[in-house]
Amino acid sequence: MTSLAESGSVRKALFPALALFGAAALGLVALRDTVTPRVDAKPALAEEAEVYTDALPNISSHQIRTASLRKEGDGHYWATARVNDVPVKFLVDTGASLVALSKRDARRIGINTDNLQRNAEVRTAAGRVKAATTVIDEITIDGVTVKNVSAVIIEEGLEHSLLGMSFLNRLEGWDVTTNAIIIHE
Repeated sequence: MTSLAESGSVRKALFPALALFGAAALGLVALRDTVTPRVDAKPALAEEAEVYTDALPNISSHQIRTASLRKEGDGHYWATARVNDVPVKFLVDTGASLVALSKRDARRIGINTDNLQRNAEVRTAAGRVKAATTVIDEITIDGVTVKNVSAVIIEEGLEHSLLGMSFLNRLEGWDVTTNAIIIHE
């Protein structure tokens, strides 16, 4: 059986918890009232609206461009980009230091592959191969654009062009989800 003294100490111990709970509940009600539109709200005066819009940060569309590089059934992330305004399908490869173009895609974007100087050696899944270095004027994916991207052209053994870190590192950021890589310009 609980004594009257023990009952009083339990009440004293519960009081701070109940007070905290009550304050939190009031805070939620107050927060709800600030985010819930009110039907009885009066329209703002024109001069008040101008003051409000002046206080907003100036965000250009350039700052908020994003694109999604989708994960396909093979488990890889793919992107169709416009390279020098020509569509090229890339396998996204975060393990590749540079963008790597197949000889076929290099020709499609206007690079003369007949006189390439193989001035670089790159390590691929098939081993070390000679490659030609180049700079791609522009790569665009769904409005996200990176200019002057370092790349290599691999003449043999590259089935798909690779979208490597020389592109990804030039972005504002990128996030990996289970279904896509979201890139931010």
